Amino acid sequence: MTRERELWWLNPAYVAGIMGGLLTLAAFLIPESMYRTYWRTPKFFDTAALRMVLACVGMFTCGAMAGGFRRLYSHQASGGDWTERVPWTFVRRVFNACFYLSLLGYVAWVGAAISRGATLELALGVLRGDKGASALMKEVYLRTISGVTTLTQLAIVCLLLAVLIGIRDGWRRVIPKCGILLVLTVIRALLNSERLALMELVLPAAVLFLRLVVLDASRFGKRLWNLLRAAPALGYAGLIVVFGASEYFRSWINFYAGRDMSFWQFVSSRLLGYYVTALNNGALLAQRIDPTGAPFFTFHLLWRFPVLSGIVDTLYPNFAMAANDTDPYMRYLQVEANPEFNNGGGFLLPVLDFSFTGALLYWLLAGIACGVLYRLFQQKRMGGLLFYPVMFVGAIELTRIIYWAEGRVFVPLCVLAMVVFACRSYERRYQLSREEPEWQPSH
Repeated sequence: MTRERELWWLNPAYVAGIMGGLLTLAAFLIPESMYRTYWRTPKFFDTAALRMVLACVGMFTCGAMAGGFRRLYSHQASGGDWTERVPWTFVRRVFNACFYLSLLGYVAWVGAAISRGATLELALGVLRGDKGASALMKEVYLRTISGVTTLTQLAIVCLLLAVLIGIRDGWRRVIPKCGILLVLTVIRALLNSERLALMELVLPAAVLFLRLVVLDASRFGKRLWNLLRAAPALGYAGLIVVFGASEYFRSWINFYAGRDMSFWQFVSSRLLGYYVTALNNGALLAQRIDPTGAPFFTFHLLWRFPVLSGIVDTLYPNFAMAANDTDPYMRYLQVEANPEFNNGGGFLLPVLDFSFTGALLYWLLAGIACGVLYRLFQQKRMGGLLFYPVMFVGAIELTRIIYWAEGRVFVPLCVLAMVVFACRSYERRYQLSREEPEWQPSH
């Protein structure tokens, strides 16, 4: 039954391999005239870039297949009743703490925006599509506050734990708080042009719900199974709708309405552009920047996060790229490409740090890690159930960014690691209590 209940598109080897391969070929085959017409950038993605990216995609895919190879785990029993291995009092406390800390983050963010001069009229102007309102709100009034607005990212943890609590204790306990966070995130996505915030909140929780509720359902008809296997097509249609709604306020009304294409043609070209220009930007940077020898592009968080920044400054003294005025990333995009499309292409970023050979090793190890987490997810082990849904977001975004290396997900991953550690400790105590022999009176 395990094989029948395993969806191919949840496997990181398939999702990253197929998406990475198709988008890479698209970036190579699209003529330069389209790059210049639709995305206002020259084409840098040449044959050399094609080979490098396909090699990186292949290494990640091979690593994910090796790490998730079913027979390696054949000696391990499935997680069975996973609810017995969870310290529920602790999980509920973390859920509530993450909810209130997320609210605190949003309150602090809104307060900072108001103190900077943001008004309700400006917010309504963003929703109406007033020219320049969206950029002004994002770049001036909703600038992030280090260590404070990061708290809003704890909503990711909150929704994942809500799925666990809802399955065991009933959904009434968690739905109101999840609904509040979801509404706040939708508003954030609209006002701050931050679609990723909505995706990283909803998608991990949906993946976890799918594994624990839908795939474990006793009544599982063939029609439902066929629908689930076709979910990527339905998901793409949903992505077009959500992306289109966002771009309508963000750029269509302000800059593109009335030109020689319909709205949905614009949305399709714009969505494709976010991914192929990311690969194109990565090819540009690979041509211009020699390997840094440090995880600057692959784990830039280290140079921005408090405490960690001091450590890496000690490890890499006089590292010129760390200075804001010498950061080459946006400088190259502004001079040679289009800073409106500013993603660097996840697959090529390790090349900038570790050279092509080092990048292949990086993607092999990353694939193995994702494959292991996926198999633990399928077995309903807590490490897989909590970590893999977040890694799944990373797997589908690899063509654009290295999501798991982004600062926005660092704190949620740390909190999830704490929860997994607590579950492991509780499980060990639970197993020891079951293995202790019962006391027998002496005669």
